[in-house]
Amino acid sequence: MRIAIPSDEGTNIAAHTGRAGGFVIYDIDNNQAARVEYRSNTFTAHAKGECNGEENQKHHAHSDHGELLDALHDCQVMIARGMGPRLVMDLARRNIEVVFCESDVADTAAQQYAAGELMNTGKSSCDH
Repeated sequence: MRIAIPSDEGTNIAAHTGRAGGFVIYDIDNNQAARVEYRSNTFTAHAKGECNGEENQKHHAHSDHGELLDALHDCQVMIARGMGPRLVMDLARRNIEVVFCESDVADTAAQQYAAGELMNTGKSSCDH
């Protein structure tokens, strides 16, 4: 199983998934999380600067997050602190489970998930 965790610098979990600097990717095997890579975020509307004005916000509002979903095509789980409800729905359509947590450290959250110890808060810290 492969998981993605949004992070600005590869260590801490970003507060907002779409604005994250990238995604830390882990493989989960035998209740252990192994860091695979850090994928820089060059694919979300926020990362490409498409969410800065009213017209761009309208474009983003109709986005299906396709580029983000394509970039994470090999992941089955996203562990995050916050994301908008449209992204949650789009991830679900691609059969990517979303787990919201309060943890700040990506490696800790990944290891807790692998061990079955990560508490899913069930709510995003984002409210947009």
